[in-house]
Amino acid sequence: MSPLQQFGRRSLKALTISVVVLLLAGCVAREPARTTPPRLDALSRACRFLWSQQSADGGWHSETYGLMRSGQSLTPYVLHALLRTAEEFREEPQGARDRALAFIRANVNADGALGMADKMVMDYPTHATSFAIRCLVLAGNKQDRALIDRMCDWLARHQFTEQLGFEPAHVAYGGFGFGGVGVSPQRTGVMDVVHTRNALQALREAGRSSDAICKAAQIFLRMVQRHPDDKRAQPAVPGEPEGTQANTYDGGFYFSPAFLAMNKGLYESARDGKAAYFRSYATATSDGLLALLAAGVAASDSRVIDAQQWLLARPEYETTAGLPPDAPTPWGEAMFHYHLATRAEALAAMNAPGNWRQKTREVLKPRQRADGSYRNENTPLMKEDDPLLCTAITVNALLRCTS
Repeated sequence: MSPLQQFGRRSLKALTISVVVLLLAGCVAREPARTTPPRLDALSRACRFLWSQQSADGGWHSETYGLMRSGQSLTPYVLHALLRTAEEFREEPQGARDRALAFIRANVNADGALGMADKMVMDYPTHATSFAIRCLVLAGNKQDRALIDRMCDWLARHQFTEQLGFEPAHVAYGGFGFGGVGVSPQRTGVMDVVHTRNALQALREAGRSSDAICKAAQIFLRMVQRHPDDKRAQPAVPGEPEGTQANTYDGGFYFSPAFLAMNKGLYESARDGKAAYFRSYATATSDGLLALLAAGVAASDSRVIDAQQWLLARPEYETTAGLPPDAPTPWGEAMFHYHLATRAEALAAMNAPGNWRQKTREVLKPRQRADGSYRNENTPLMKEDDPLLCTAITVNALLRCTS
């Protein structure tokens, strides 16, 4: 073979290889890129935002509200939302969890409470201690057991029972409140179904939910569900005439029988000689359902089923079912994200039927900001204008809508 022929054969071989490489490259280039499904991408982006806001001391500190600047209540709430999210979606930075847990441990006081580092300005101690317990149960180590028990003891001591001077006839009996000092039957302070739910969930997850705690809690929950088995009189609505108490049970819950001004569903007026009463609404009903489960009530119990049916019969996502549209205070706008989160948690706990997961995602989708965060732009009334708090709340909604 002549040198010219050899050169031509080598050139043809090289050309053939080049064409094959180009074709393969084209195939690779045309292969669809693997992307996270939209329903999961929103969750991943929200988690990335939260991790990016963690401070060097391991905590999350509000830049919007001085009350939450200490990080005592915000840190365990944010961390718990992240820990509950599946690992592949939360994209946890190396060491971030350990720093957050160290922050929690360092800020629990000798009595077992978190949120009381400043005696003058308490940072939601029942809320903070409850979520801190849940974080330590989820991600702590064996050495945390003594700390968890001390924190559970603190929570248990703050249940409104005989230990604080409350008798079963009191409307607040069995519930939990803000966690401050000086609580008495005459001065309950902030106490409601949300604090009760948070404390009960923490105690149950820590294995410290005794029969006595649960039985007392169920007495409180019968009150705020207006259950016919509860023979105590419902709290009188200020400014309304007296009347005979009627059976107003509908399966739903209201917020508090003692901290009356915060019952966001307002009330049904007295009529035909029947007393006025505080109405059920969606956030209180969701929290009440979760509190029942945490108090050891079976998911098949009529109290739980009725609460679920109340929610399913009112599939409202842009607004909070049960809140009057003409209310003078815009509670529905103020707790928009919390409503979606607590409803999703309650329905997920019951494995409820329906398209509530898709509905929740659809409502939240246009509200995510470019950096992955969420912020309630409507009103600061419930502090949802703080992007740290609002994003953590929304993560709680999204993580229950991933299936």
